[in-house]
Amino acid sequence: MVCMLLLPLTARADGMVSEQTLSLSTDKACYSPGSTVTFTSEGTVPEGKTLFVRYRHGNDIIQKDAFTFTNGKTWKWQPPTNDFVGYLVDIYYVEDTKEHILGTIAVDVSSDWTRFPRYGFVAEFDDCNKTIDKYANIEAEMKYLNRLHINGVQFQDWHWKHHRPVKFDENGNFVAWYQDVSNRWIGTEYVKKYIEVQHRYGMKSIFYNLCFGAWKDYETDHVSAEWGLYKKDSNGNLYQDYHGLPSSWQSNIFLMNPGNPNWQNYLMDRNGDVYANYDFDGYQIDQLGGRGDVFEKNGNMIDLQYNYRLFLKAMKGHRKDKRLVMNCVGGYGTHDICDAKLDDGTRTVDFCYNEVWDTQPSFESLYEIIKSNDKESDHSLQTVYAAYINYDKADHAWDFADQNVNTPGALLTDAVMFAIGGSHLEMGDHMLTREYFPAKPLAMTDELKQRLVHYYDFMTGYQNLLRGIGSKGVFQPSVSSTTHAVNAWPPQSYHITAFAKNVGVNQVVHLLNFSNTDDLSWRDLNGTRPAPKKQTNINFTFETIRQIRKVWTATPDNCGGAPLELPFTQNGNKVTVTVPSLEYWTMVVFEAASVEDNMYVTGEDFSNYSAERMFLMTKGADGNTYNAKLTLKAGKKFKFVNGKDFSTNSSYYAEYKDFQFNDGISTANLLVSKSNVPYIDYQFTVNQDGDYYVTLNLKDMRITVNKVSAVGDYSKLSQNNKPPMAA
Repeated sequence: MVCMLLLPLTARADGMVSEQTLSLSTDKACYSPGSTVTFTSEGTVPEGKTLFVRYRHGNDIIQKDAFTFTNGKTWKWQPPTNDFVGYLVDIYYVEDTKEHILGTIAVDVSSDWTRFPRYGFVAEFDDCNKTIDKYANIEAEMKYLNRLHINGVQFQDWHWKHHRPVKFDENGNFVAWYQDVSNRWIGTEYVKKYIEVQHRYGMKSIFYNLCFGAWKDYETDHVSAEWGLYKKDSNGNLYQDYHGLPSSWQSNIFLMNPGNPNWQNYLMDRNGDVYANYDFDGYQIDQLGGRGDVFEKNGNMIDLQYNYRLFLKAMKGHRKDKRLVMNCVGGYGTHDICDAKLDDGTRTVDFCYNEVWDTQPSFESLYEIIKSNDKESDHSLQTVYAAYINYDKADHAWDFADQNVNTPGALLTDAVMFAIGGSHLEMGDHMLTREYFPAKPLAMTDELKQRLVHYYDFMTGYQNLLRGIGSKGVFQPSVSSTTHAVNAWPPQSYHITAFAKNVGVNQVVHLLNFSNTDDLSWRDLNGTRPAPKKQTNINFTFETIRQIRKVWTATPDNCGGAPLELPFTQNGNKVTVTVPSLEYWTMVVFEAASVEDNMYVTGEDFSNYSAERMFLMTKGADGNTYNAKLTLKAGKKFKFVNGKDFSTNSSYYAEYKDFQFNDGISTANLLVSKSNVPYIDYQFTVNQDGDYYVTLNLKDMRITVNKVSAVGDYSKLSQNNKPPMAA
């Protein structure tokens, strides 16, 4: 691995000016480590200015070069080879000590797109009898999705029958045109063209289908009614469950039992037809939410949610090389979907996908979804929301003079989703406002299209701060302001709300602007959310147990998300800054010192915290990790310190009281406290006597404790834990 070279700023700019006269683009939505990024710049720049291009990770400069602009200019950059890293690139000049930001763009270097999924969709595959240039439209649509760094694309309503997605004629020949369930024409050449262009941009192409859908003629296609999903009428008689569709469509959707092995085998074969004829990368699996009591045809009751688990295991086991995503409709099936694994421990789905409905209408409920997904996936899967903005307006668009998506509603919802660590399936050739993806009753204004570019740049460029550790690092911040009404999460009417997360040694606080609204629903049903009143010069005090070395801020609402370092004061555990502006969303990062010369283990079994009996850990070559092999006794507390003088050292300790490592828990967050700052001394324990390998990572602020062996004679502890240096 090649480590990133971080160059310190030679001087902090007095401020930034947003000019945004340049449109920047990249040749791909994401890059594998070791790949080269090709940029293109278009627009205008002021004459006579010395321009620079700057590449940053967070607020750290990776590289800065002089930049000579010509319209349409392309240039290349070789990012560091570190995997799963986001960068923000900007072009600027300095005048009167202020940086003038001309253009910005993000870069994602990730070997696996599902680590930071940014999901889009396509749903139109017709050229309307050659009246439109569909190939040109495909190029234009994918160019915009690439500019949003969309790295996975869902193909909605692309198939023929749900139980026979690929159409063949009576001789077994591939059919080029067919009508879907709603009688729309589907041109297979356009399905394939979308895939080709997406792959050129480094995107993945995922086909959509239900896990249990079949048309009314399914028995003619060798599907048995014995495999069906049944309900009981008021007389106790069984009938096959179905999803009703308009009578003008080709069929209702009749439901099969996703846990039935015969149905699974049948659909695996049909998916084989899909992969044999299209270069898809995976399968987006849909369901319909809770169906009440459901039965097999023989009358046995079915646990539908558990059968989703069986379905996922069958699909993943059959094609381990393909990606799976499954919809948790309104949270239904979350446990069995997010927790499903093969016998070898491989997870079946690659991220959590939640279609959010009116049972989860609040901004607060969006974070509850992430917490639930993190719990069920053991914090291993990201969350993508399928959430339809302006839903009622879209349903009656003809009643509105303004038939556009409401920009304030869309931006505030994205601001919250991105700030709390999620992403939003919303963009294709239009913005989603209905669950039927081909429907596009509302258009996007040019302003919304451009502002989304900055929001997706922000989500991508700062992905390690926003989405790196899920909800593990989230905490309730103690915040106050002498100039504005501020509260900690969840949102409150007429307040600025602060959402906070520990990321390594840093603490990240997101300020979200609810200062002029009492509407705390993400849905903005009728598109009536007003634009927020922009707040400026916010005096903001944040309580922290850490010694802060730097504070910086960034917002997608100004300067294209470029970061700005802020002056601050720290008095004990209180840090005060003045945040320049807040429109929808502003991020404030409090960076703490993380370099330690030494790290010691101390505790009850180290001569009861004796300074002479502390155990010196071995420092790793990266300067951030420390290792030790220790003999530990069950229930005996231990922690870590960076020096032998308890009046001046810092303590590294547990996030929760009575934290215990066991066979199922081997990692945890670390907190740090300076000697002059009050703190709660939560320490670690293990549940079994034994020898343990202990690793501290001060960059990520994580501890790993793994048992090596049992200890037969505990009296050896004092000998084993003797300091490896003269006392």
